[in-house]
Amino acid sequence: MSKEGEFFIYLLERYADFKKEKASEILKLWDRIGLTNLIYDLYEIYHGERLENAFEDIDKLLQKKLAQA
Repeated sequence: MSKEGEFFIYLLERYADFKKEKASEILKLWDRIGLTNLIYDLYEIYHGERLENAFEDIDKLLQKKLAQA
């Protein structure tokens, strides 16, 4: 597995813990609103910063996508 793939799984699991949700449910939401690939592609940014910063960014992306739906 690529380093990006490994980090994506790590990020997903930590984000799910942070939100007190199952990782599978978080991934379903990201897939449904079209965020999975974007979050995966942000590896270069997210892996170099604190996870809390990535979580804040993901929350903002979620809010934006959900507002557009």
